[in-house]
Amino acid sequence: MILGENIRYYREKFGYNREKLSELIEVSPRFLYDVEIGSVGISITTLKRICEVLGVSADRLLWKHENEIVELPERLQHLRPEYLEIVEQLVQKQLEVIAIASKEESRR
Repeated sequence: MILGENIRYYREKFGYNREKLSELIEVSPRFLYDVEIGSVGISITTLKRICEVLGVSADRLLWKHENEIVELPERLQHLRPEYLEIVEQLVQKQLEVIAIASKEESRR
C-alpha cells in the first residue's frame, strides 16, 4: 500500500497524470491505478522505470518517509528548463551578494 501511495504522491508532485506516467513506464493506466491503490504489485523492472522517470530512489517509493526533507539537487531535477534558468540567475545574484559581504567583513 505504501508503494502505491508514494508512486501517486511523486507522480502528482512532479505533474504527471496517470496516463502520461503509464505511457512513460510502458504499462496501462489501469495497471498503474491498481498499483497506486495497492491491489497489485510491480516487478523490479517496472519499479526501476518509475524511479528513472520520476527521478526518485526506490527507497523513497518503498518506505514511508515522515517529515521528508528533499535535498536541493533532487528538487532542481524536476524543474522545467525556464524555471531552472531563473533559479540559476537567483543563485548567481546571491553568490555576488555573499562575495561583497565577505569582502566588507574582511576589511573590518
